[in-house]
Amino acid sequence: MRRTGYVRCGRVLGAALIFLASTWIVGCSVRIDEPGAPNVLLITLDTTRRDHCSVYGYERATTPNLSMLAEQGALFDLAYAPMSVTGPTHATIFTSMYPLSHGVVTNAFTLLPEQQTLAEVLSEHRYQTAAVVSSFALNAKFGYAQGFQVYDDQFGEAKPTFTNECWADQLGKKGFDRRAHLTTQQAVAWLEEGRDSSRSFFLFVHYFDPHAPYVPLKSFAEQFVNPDHRSDYLKYLTDLYDAEIAFTDWQVGALLEALGRLGLEENTLVVLAGDHGEGLMQHGYMLHGANIYEEAVRVPLIVRWPGQIESRQILDAPVEMVDLMPTILDLIGVEPPPLPFQGRSLAAALEGKEPLDPERPVFLHRRPYDPHEMKTLPKYNPQRVDSILVAGQKYAIRVGRWKYIEGAEEGTKELFDLKADPGEQANLYSKQPERAAALASQLESWRRLHTPDGLVQVPISDQDRQGLRALGYVD
Repeated sequence: MRRTGYVRCGRVLGAALIFLASTWIVGCSVRIDEPGAPNVLLITLDTTRRDHCSVYGYERATTPNLSMLAEQGALFDLAYAPMSVTGPTHATIFTSMYPLSHGVVTNAFTLLPEQQTLAEVLSEHRYQTAAVVSSFALNAKFGYAQGFQVYDDQFGEAKPTFTNECWADQLGKKGFDRRAHLTTQQAVAWLEEGRDSSRSFFLFVHYFDPHAPYVPLKSFAEQFVNPDHRSDYLKYLTDLYDAEIAFTDWQVGALLEALGRLGLEENTLVVLAGDHGEGLMQHGYMLHGANIYEEAVRVPLIVRWPGQIESRQILDAPVEMVDLMPTILDLIGVEPPPLPFQGRSLAAALEGKEPLDPERPVFLHRRPYDPHEMKTLPKYNPQRVDSILVAGQKYAIRVGRWKYIEGAEEGTKELFDLKADPGEQANLYSKQPERAAALASQLESWRRLHTPDGLVQVPISDQDRQGLRALGYVD
């Protein structure tokens, strides 16, 4: 198994055999050399809570364009990111490996060159590959550009959301992020002028705007910010957050409109996914990264391919971001790489050939933290000094209606009945110890299986650490 962010020193044969037996290997015929091979457009939305998207029933009209996309394709109701951090989730999307296996367990860890990515596989099949990203967290220096012939991660003089005066001398006019309309502009320019019309393409577009700080355009703030909420800090921030999602949705619509205007819609598989959610103080923390409750890891996922995937589908069984690479390759008929995936192809379910497993286990992982007290409303309300303790890593498993979360370093064990308690407020660990123990055993087996022996962490440079702090990330 290739490693990312870590140097792997060995693995026992037994674990390897178990791993091979437990993974999903995609089998499909190769259609890629036929005329008119399908294009692929992969869109990711940073920091987008599923339950704040109107396509999933949110009462505010935040995502009309996502609703249109879902009407034309398939909506996944139980889609999970592996972590509530941008870099690790994207590494999982690109490799079909869990963060424990590819090693990118936090931002600024590097996806090593020997790791085979979706872009590399498609490039080997003569696809033209391009990416337009909107955050320093996905900078090419961290390995995400592997396989992309064009990787646009330079924001130039574009006014960023984040500013950090102490970095002025080192950055010059470079920014840490790019607003959604500028990202769309670059992506559409590539579709219009950069691509080779004689070849199929894979275009990856990442939107960052829902990420804090929430600074929507004035026109969207006017639509979503209730003047009466200005005296309630949490309601006011939530209004701003919703406005950012709506602005991003508008730009997704502009990108999809360009696809249709250029005559590319019919032959393009579109996959749209969130990389993680946002806390909004639901469990005592405003942002993300610190926990793996539903609001942090349950994300939107929509797939559209006119004429190939039936429209207006709702698939309500659990799926994971680790499934995206095998699903995309399976749908478009590209032979997968020789190493097996850790995710499962969802193609048969999308094509109506077989149902998804409603009892499939979902596995979640909280990024590692040095032990410290983390402010609950960082940078937003200096008067509030509330904090939560973070220490080490956390892991979780969901099977059916039950979810178990364990944090060894923090000394926490939690069991939730998500059917009766979707907000994860009532910890049933002490009331149902046998159920908790069974889930803990299953989680530990998964963790052992996906953790290679002898790992050495690749250190993050001081400069990169400062850059990530400027984006609102902390140790």
